[in-house]
Amino acid sequence: MATSPTCIIAYTAEDDRFRAVRETAIQAARESGAKLILYDFDAASTFSSPLPSNWSSEGSGELFPDLLAPEDLERAGRHQIAAQVLEARNMGADAYGWLPDKKSGEALAEYAEKQGVDLIMLPAELQEPGLFDRWRGASVEKAVEETHRPIAVVAEDGSVEYT
Repeated sequence: MATSPTCIIAYTAEDDRFRAVRETAIQAARESGAKLILYDFDAASTFSSPLPSNWSSEGSGELFPDLLAPEDLERAGRHQIAAQVLEARNMGADAYGWLPDKKSGEALAEYAEKQGVDLIMLPAELQEPGLFDRWRGASVEKAVEETHRPIAVVAEDGSVEYT
């Protein structure tokens, strides 16, 4: 990447299977002074939103901001992600969480545009996604196609390849 990022989205998951992505993103955010948004890959469900909506009850859609602080994530029942955001903050990153409604390149692109993201960090396993992930549009190829932003693909050993 030619310039330092100012806002980074990085994949994470409750079981921490994307630990290398998260750790690499924390380091990049800390070094560049960028805002870090941890994208909870497990949050989206086919049948329900991870956060209350106006369908849940009147006004409940306004209870959660677009950038979720640890206390927001705790209220949403996402303790593991709240702990990861808190850890990133304790390591010096300006970190938040995001609980997407859908797992797709399109949803990622919309959120990245809204937040002014200039670097997306994805796990290498999305370079060759399974059938279900391809159907949902959860692949590096789809993210590149939809977002038109720099993508950093992070391997399990922490090495980074930019696309």
